[in-house]
Amino acid sequence: MCKCTLPDTQNPQLIKELARIDSLKDKQQFSKRILALHDVYDTVRGKFLRSLDNSGMLSSLRMYTGKPLSSDVPVREFARHFKPDIKNKRIFKLCNPPDDIKIGSEGKIDGNLTLEGVIIFIRHGDRGPLSHIRNISTVNCAGDFSSNPKLESVYQNYQNFILNSTAYTQSAWSQFLGPFHGFPMLPNNVKECKIGELTTLGIGQLLKTGLILKNAYYNKLNLGNSTVLSKDVVVYSTRYRRTVQSAIALLYSFLLENEVFQNFGKISMRESSSLTFCNTDCACPAAEKFAKQYNKETSDRLKSHPAVIELIKQSSNVVFEMPDQAQTKHPDTLKDALLTYICHGSSLPCVNYESQRICVKTDHVTGLFAYIEWESRLNIKSSNRRKYGLLRAYGLLRNVVSHMVQMISESKPKIVLFSGHDKTLEYLASALGIVVDHAISPHYASRFIIEICRANSKNENHVANDFYFRVIVNGKDVTQTIAFCKNSNYYSGNYGDKNDDGEFLKREYKLCPIEAIIRQLHDDYFLPFNATNFKDACFNH
Repeated sequence: MCKCTLPDTQNPQLIKELARIDSLKDKQQFSKRILALHDVYDTVRGKFLRSLDNSGMLSSLRMYTGKPLSSDVPVREFARHFKPDIKNKRIFKLCNPPDDIKIGSEGKIDGNLTLEGVIIFIRHGDRGPLSHIRNISTVNCAGDFSSNPKLESVYQNYQNFILNSTAYTQSAWSQFLGPFHGFPMLPNNVKECKIGELTTLGIGQLLKTGLILKNAYYNKLNLGNSTVLSKDVVVYSTRYRRTVQSAIALLYSFLLENEVFQNFGKISMRESSSLTFCNTDCACPAAEKFAKQYNKETSDRLKSHPAVIELIKQSSNVVFEMPDQAQTKHPDTLKDALLTYICHGSSLPCVNYESQRICVKTDHVTGLFAYIEWESRLNIKSSNRRKYGLLRAYGLLRNVVSHMVQMISESKPKIVLFSGHDKTLEYLASALGIVVDHAISPHYASRFIIEICRANSKNENHVANDFYFRVIVNGKDVTQTIAFCKNSNYYSGNYGDKNDDGEFLKREYKLCPIEAIIRQLHDDYFLPFNATNFKDACFNH
């Protein structure tokens, strides 16, 4: 193992070298790809990765440490906290603390529309790491909700509700949980970060999400005027504790707080065996082919940046207790592990070797996350990624359109909830051609919502072109980024709103006709594969 400190961008020799590099007139020598990082992070971080990429990691490490790689001179390092500031606020947004979860465009429509129903997709809340990392026992995964008295009260009520669940009618509780009967609903220890398990902070995120969605939709869907019926709410979850627990926390604050428990008994959770919710449209060899080609694209791109590879390898050896080959090669795996420290205010990890103590530094984190964000912007353009997403999301979209048709023909269900994972939302966004940042890299407790609306006409016999939908991702209306909606016969409207300063303003929006997504799914979905159906696209391509 290399006994050397990781790069420190504050090294005076590095700063001098960077100034010399920047003075060069021939900018073509710089990697055009790394220059794109200027759009993501500040100039210093851009220079940091450029200098690594151009000099090669070995020479860079000599420059940073001032010593050859074989040096055994003892070096003492100290653990550092990764603290929020203006330069790294984008990283902390990935944590999505409850105070950052706020209402956006959800439910805000003009008086000429009636909300028929909503289809909600969520990524589970904050969880523990997916593999063993160093110093995990010192990380406090409890959520501090003291800054939000309403949320703190809801959390306490929810905790009591779950703890007393055995006192409720057993048949109602069992009917609600369905295939998930027997799952624990709360962490055994509020501070514990168990591998892959929802944390107390994660529960708080979904309770807060439920509260804001209740404000947006509860009255508009007329849920307050009657008892919730079995046909009103449909809930799907993958068979992971974190997705089941996330769904129940959201439902509690959205529908059931201060309501009689019997409402729970009228809802039945349904299990999906796949994180794509693909139902019968799952097996697809072509999807695997496109996935391999896409993974090769990202792997080849990473190979062209040896300094980033070395940064990942060195940091992984510090972060993971038993790093394997896969963990030391994938930036996203390291990113996921680092978020455990970052999102819970814990110090970054260190490891002791015979001659020195090596620590992950804040600059290593910002450099890694800068590369990942830059790469994700390039990945958007990948045709292999797009085709992979189309095939993986097809079964889910069929289910979505089926629920849409049911909503406009029967006025039920009013709410459909899919509790899934980051990949669930990524595939869905990719299939719809949504490429905004907050859709392609979903953070914890991300929400992806489809609102189904009816235009109020004088004629009581509504026709298909009276119905529209819009897509809202984490509060932002992204409907007009969907290609098949741009040229459709959309509904245009506006509503009054307030900005962050409390000033009144008028916001305009456009809804996409339901006919457009039905046509896309039935007629145009498989055009990229020169096919007309899922089977041909998967097995003949």
